[in-house]
Amino acid sequence: HVILAGLAANSEIAKRIAEADLALPENAESLAIAYTGDSGQPTVSLCGADAVGLMYAALDTAERIRWASHDEPLLVHLRSTFEVPCLADRSVSTYTMQRRWFERRLHDPTYWERYFDLLATSRINSFVIIFGYECGGFMAPMYPYFFDVDGYPGVRLTSITAEQQTRNTAALQRVIELAHQRGIRITLGIWDHIYRGGVQGGGIEGASELVGEKVPHLVHGVTTDNLSGYTKAALKKLLAVFPEIDGIQFRMHWESGLTREETPRFWHDVFEALHELNPDIRFDLRAKGLPDEVIEDAIAQELPFRVTTKYWMEQMGLPFHPTHINPQNQRDRRHGYADLLRYPKRYDVHWRIWNGGTTRFLLWGDPQYVRRFVQSAQIYGGDSFEVNEMLATKMLGQRHDSEPFQLHTAAYRHYDYEFQRYWHFYQVWGRISYNPDAEPEIWQREFDRRFGHQAGTAVMRGLHRASSILPRVVAASYNYRYFPTTRGWAEMMRLGDLPHYAAGTGTDVEQFQSYQDAARQLLADETSALRSPQQTADWFETVAHQVLEDVRTATAASGKLTGLSKKEFVTTTTDLEILAHLARYHAARMRAAIWYNVYLQAEKDKFAIERCLAAESNAISAWRKVIAAARDVYPETLHFGVHRVGFSDHWKEELVQLEAGYERLRRLPRKSKLDVTTQQRLLKQIDSPTGVKTPIHLERAVSAKPNQDLLITASVEQASHSLLQSVRLRYRHLTQFEDYQSANMLY
Repeated sequence: HVILAGLAANSEIAKRIAEADLALPENAESLAIAYTGDSGQPTVSLCGADAVGLMYAALDTAERIRWASHDEPLLVHLRSTFEVPCLADRSVSTYTMQRRWFERRLHDPTYWERYFDLLATSRINSFVIIFGYECGGFMAPMYPYFFDVDGYPGVRLTSITAEQQTRNTAALQRVIELAHQRGIRITLGIWDHIYRGGVQGGGIEGASELVGEKVPHLVHGVTTDNLSGYTKAALKKLLAVFPEIDGIQFRMHWESGLTREETPRFWHDVFEALHELNPDIRFDLRAKGLPDEVIEDAIAQELPFRVTTKYWMEQMGLPFHPTHINPQNQRDRRHGYADLLRYPKRYDVHWRIWNGGTTRFLLWGDPQYVRRFVQSAQIYGGDSFEVNEMLATKMLGQRHDSEPFQLHTAAYRHYDYEFQRYWHFYQVWGRISYNPDAEPEIWQREFDRRFGHQAGTAVMRGLHRASSILPRVVAASYNYRYFPTTRGWAEMMRLGDLPHYAAGTGTDVEQFQSYQDAARQLLADETSALRSPQQTADWFETVAHQVLEDVRTATAASGKLTGLSKKEFVTTTTDLEILAHLARYHAARMRAAIWYNVYLQAEKDKFAIERCLAAESNAISAWRKVIAAARDVYPETLHFGVHRVGFSDHWKEELVQLEAGYERLRRLPRKSKLDVTTQQRLLKQIDSPTGVKTPIHLERAVSAKPNQDLLITASVEQASHSLLQSVRLRYRHLTQFEDYQSANMLY
């Protein structure tokens, strides 16, 4: 066997790639692999446009060699290929929310070696370390954790020594070096510039009352008077101490400690300083609270920047830009692209998925989701995205000296580091954002290796299905108050007592009908083009059934698994069962929410509240099955949010509140208002809807040009014409500040 490897500039490699009728890779990180297996000397030629592209080619080849069984030719699974990155910047972000948990990782080079190995193999090429988010003043700002700044002796991180600062600096420099060795760029997120309490406290008890105090973990000495001067001097030293960083991400608005009044001048001074320093890096300006005058200032000062904005609030919704965000925040830059997609284009937009509020610890991996997302990330010429790492919010809101908990109980740990169980999460985000046509065999083979072919196939299928559940919860049944990372947690929260749940609208109000509107239309015997709660409940029930069937199939085929493979299998299927029962919980609860609104709108009708109670009882039963599925696999203390603002540490806490809420529902007054005919119609429409599916085929428009007409075409099967009342187009400009307009489509 012969393996040749080199860059496209190598004439011998270029010749072999041309002989295989492959294009020579030219774009950054692109690759070509030429395989000739029909001669006496099987040969593979690996070619990269640059070192990273060559690394990807080598890693892919090594993986395919591993696929070969003992009785197969070594290179049997290799194939000639040419690949070019779809999205240029494929990024994962982490937080420094709790000091002890962060430092345990920071000072462990083996952790970073293995983590970055996984990211590189997954073709993730960017890593963001976000300092100062919800840290209670610990990294507000982050500079004193690493160094002191000449001229500002009063600015210190309390109790830190010079030796500790030196050790911290060396550790971060090592992290940067290890990342670069694997083709991964490092961005430092500087999210707090001065500590003034409030939201910066991160829910840590007493944090907001400690502003200005010299207490452990808190930065002191930055004041209104020295804020600008210190920040400029600190940035200069940061770039000198860490000259190899690839970018800085700035939190721009009042949650960084800045007041609205001082924001424009502060950033003018900072941009001016950075212009003088002229570092060869990129700057990310977060869109939330970002005034136009600051954007114009950045452009005027020729700052190499892009605007970073949330994709779907601070949660993980569906894999497309929300068709319409909640009206309460429609006219700000908090939840999506807002009014930022302006022509002519003068800056890039970087899409940030705040999945850390949704997928905190249960397994997630959905190739189809990522493919759909990648399409939408290319809007406005986009070529970059950022997703929170799994476990990003572990220890959120906990005291900085608290001992981090273990994710699994001892009997079920099958890894050295917890990130290792999320290999498929990183695999699909990296490989598919690099190449949306990545072969499913890539992950099928890995599931087979871990669990055997039959069990592995069922586990993979179940995980892909189960991964669609939480995004649908967020989109269809999340009350608006849960949109922040620090308030919502779809994996654990019951999402309030039923009256509160039933008052929600979901987070995409153009696609999903609210419970109030559903009840109103059902009572009036009307229809809607929106997705009704009944339809979504049916969807949850169907997916839950499929996932549990996949678990049963996998379990039946897993008899030969032992050791670590068996432990991984058990923890994986545990997550699938939890997600399936969460889906059944929401299916039942959505029906309960409709009945509750019927009860309210029908003058406290007795029949409606009885049906509501029955549905709520089913929801509680499903929640008990979540607890049963988790059994002793997970500890009873899972710190992923602030307990005192509503985050439970285990599903058992939520069950107590569910049962108490049910008892309050039972005591509601009731009257006989609905006639028998209406009762039976509602019973059928809510609890047992048949639903008429009208086959509609949309010819997707994949591009559009400003100031030119865009043709939208939909077709309906002839047999379904009689079922249609109308076919209407909903449209608006590419700004979320606008409401939709409607037009009847021409026939």
